[in-house]
Amino acid sequence: MTAATLSFGILGPVELRSRERRLELTSTKQQALLGAGLLNANTVVSAGRLVDAIWGERPPPSATALVQTYVSALRRIMVPLAPDGPSPIVTRAPGYVVRVADGELDLHAFELLSAEGERAAAGGDHRRAAALFREALGHWRGPAFDGLDTPLFRAAAARLDEARLAVLERRIDADTHVGPTGGLVAELTELVAAHPLRERLRGSLMRSLYQLGRQAEALAVFQEGYAVLREELGIEPGPELRVLHHKILDADPALMTAAPPASPAPAVPAGDPPRQLPPPPPQFVGRTAETVELGPDDRPSLTVISGPPGVGKSALALTVAGAARDLFPDGQLFVPVRAYGPGRPTAVADALAMLLRSLGVPARLPETVDELAALLRTTLIGRRVLIVLDDVGGATEVRPFLSPHPGTAVLVTSRPRLPSLDVTRAVHLGPLPPADALRLLAGSVGADRVAAEPGAAADVVRVCEGLPLALRAAGARLAGRPRWRLADLARRVLDDQRRLDELAAGDLDVRTSIDGSYRRLGEPEAELFRRLGRLSGPEFSAEAVNRLIGSPVAYAERIADRLVEAQLLDHADADGDEQHYKMSVLTFLFAREVSL
Repeated sequence: MTAATLSFGILGPVELRSRERRLELTSTKQQALLGAGLLNANTVVSAGRLVDAIWGERPPPSATALVQTYVSALRRIMVPLAPDGPSPIVTRAPGYVVRVADGELDLHAFELLSAEGERAAAGGDHRRAAALFREALGHWRGPAFDGLDTPLFRAAAARLDEARLAVLERRIDADTHVGPTGGLVAELTELVAAHPLRERLRGSLMRSLYQLGRQAEALAVFQEGYAVLREELGIEPGPELRVLHHKILDADPALMTAAPPASPAPAVPAGDPPRQLPPPPPQFVGRTAETVELGPDDRPSLTVISGPPGVGKSALALTVAGAARDLFPDGQLFVPVRAYGPGRPTAVADALAMLLRSLGVPARLPETVDELAALLRTTLIGRRVLIVLDDVGGATEVRPFLSPHPGTAVLVTSRPRLPSLDVTRAVHLGPLPPADALRLLAGSVGADRVAAEPGAAADVVRVCEGLPLALRAAGARLAGRPRWRLADLARRVLDDQRRLDELAAGDLDVRTSIDGSYRRLGEPEAELFRRLGRLSGPEFSAEAVNRLIGSPVAYAERIADRLVEAQLLDHADADGDEQHYKMSVLTFLFAREVSL
């Protein structure tokens, strides 16, 4: 799809155009479906959210099936317009993606031009800034999502209208820097009448009137604002407007030469950009192929590193991100989501607010996730920033952080693979090879101790199953006990009854790590996990799983596959057609504990 073929609009009635011809969407429900997809362009919008967008709080029983019908109808309209290109609407669980390229959506054009205007204003080129802000505002054809009246669109329209007014105020600021005119005063008079509570517009009108020699009228505008604020809200004007009022009363000569200070757009704070990445573990070993594959760039991208508990996902992510510092001069941001780890998980809204504050957005922030995510996307325009989301539990914890704008990259660590996301690069980590595992152990306890007791070192590496967390925990226990020999540690970890106890040192705790996945299981999956711990060993057939559940084979396989998705179980090679599963021994020992 190219900008020359299709373009889309949501800054007004939802619109679909082919070159210069507007295509009629006769159904309001088609408009709602397309509008919801465009509001979250290039990310998956669940079928449930589309139902909310189309019908609000009263969907019909057949709503999900009707969504599929409307999607098919939209595809029939769009695909013939670009028969050689990919479909703009892609099915991707648990819903659909509306794919939009650069220049195809009016909202993206509005955001990009606004960001370019901010840069021009910051550089002192106010005439160009005003022109860019005016061009950005020219993409508006009326109220956003005009004609759509479900709660989802009312909230989105209010948010976008606030963004429009903010850019309008920035355009007024830029014009005031250039110099007041009668036309500007007339426009401001109309705007103040339409938005009497917006003090910024009122202040611009007061200043422009004063600069044109109309001091009495400027003071009258203040008195009118004072009365409106007292009557409507029971408050007095804010400090900026009161200071301006006093300067006009005093005929301050500075008012004739200086325009009002522009409120900064969301920007990186003065000084160094945010560099929030924690250091990677000092003993990072191996993963050479994965590091090369993941090497990030500054294109808009989503990278996911997945794998079982303790396999070293965070260490790899921090190593890769640290090496890419120069690609992201405007900041490297870090969110400890803690979906599985100890401590309270970080809510999506809290994480978005944390990033916005790090990027210099004022402390007064919206409250909803959708509003915060929209503000983050706007804030990231024109910047090259890397966001690392560590220990994510699902796709819904990632989508609000995604941006279609060049320069923003998101790097995610997650136990599940997150197949519903449109991922640019993905790596699923397995255990370290034995040679790398031995190097990691030697990095913790010392190469001399490993060389002195190669057999015991090999035993420790074997029972740690190539998991960096287990190896680091074993190394930390030995490093803290200088009188122990490797053989002492090996004897302890070879004992199945003691192994999980021995593979714990402070926050390096294999049992706690596995428990994080177990606690997120639904009851059917948790019950099967416990029953698997009562079997004689960590490998079993689908038939054995079926007997444990006592349900039809298809249902048993679904429950087992959910344990596979949770990285607590894996598929095993087996002869014949029957499905087989396996657990790591460490996970099996944990399952045995919770089965008692």
